[in-house]
Amino acid sequence: MTPLYTQKTGIIVKYQNGSFCRFVFHKIIILLTTLLISLLINNISMANDDRSAGLIATFDFAIAETLTAIGHPPRFLAGLEGYETYSRKEGIIPNTTDLGHRHLPNLELLASLPPKYILISPPAHVSLIPQLREIAEVKEYPFYSYSSGNNVQSHWEALEDMTRQLGSLVNDYVASEHYLEQVNNHFENLQAELNNTDSPVLLVRLIDESHARIYGKGSVEGMVLNRFALQNAWQGNLDKWGRATVSATSLFEINATLIFLDSPYDPVGGQEKLITDGQWRYLPNVRQGNYAIISVNYWQWGGFPSALRLAESLVEALESRAPPNTAG
Repeated sequence: MTPLYTQKTGIIVKYQNGSFCRFVFHKIIILLTTLLISLLINNISMANDDRSAGLIATFDFAIAETLTAIGHPPRFLAGLEGYETYSRKEGIIPNTTDLGHRHLPNLELLASLPPKYILISPPAHVSLIPQLREIAEVKEYPFYSYSSGNNVQSHWEALEDMTRQLGSLVNDYVASEHYLEQVNNHFENLQAELNNTDSPVLLVRLIDESHARIYGKGSVEGMVLNRFALQNAWQGNLDKWGRATVSATSLFEINATLIFLDSPYDPVGGQEKLITDGQWRYLPNVRQGNYAIISVNYWQWGGFPSALRLAESLVEALESRAPPNTAG
């Protein structure tokens, strides 16, 4: 038996051989157990935070790209492959599981790891709401309601509201406000580059040799023109999505700078081929060279990320096009 003198207490403690080692070992076990429990509690807390703020599924591209822009990409997205096609960029929404076709999402896969929220944008997917509510809480963002009826809210305001609502949903309102500030600054800088565009502009996609689709209020294209204070040459009727399908005759009557939209689903060089081979080559503005072609790399019913990509392409096209040949 060996005495142990503790300086702290001045007490002499006697112990048998090996008892002190057992005492120390016991204390280490208690300490490690306490640390492990603490780590587990922290991990559970973080997991709960992730579930409330990050584990989100959506079937809407505008919602998905907005969440990504504010630093909280959705865990699940229906139609991810299609969105990448429109964006012309793989991996544009990182760490996201594709739920398959946008209008026929894989609900079994979704139910296997239920998210906290499922986000949709009516009128799309409203028929699925009863099934979706069995998986998770459903939240609706009808930010295209401005395009029908007499809603006084502008397209821009609707997307601002959606961005802020999503920021609140993921407990990161600061990120949404910061992103909106960036959006406004970027649009102001782009608008400052538009030095010589005072004529009306028409955004158009040629469908075939005799039909075209044009865009106005209620579409991302119309919103971008309005934000740049550019006059939209089309003042006729539009559908609830801000589009109109017209015949070639309608475009022959319009005097404007034409911006042809080359869809990623078109054959390579499809718009150029229609312009040079069909009756579209006789459009006065085409004959004068008062046109440009831009590659669509955005979702045409998207949020601010899509609007910014269109805005950048539009400004580049307007600034780089050759001056019109007024001699005809």
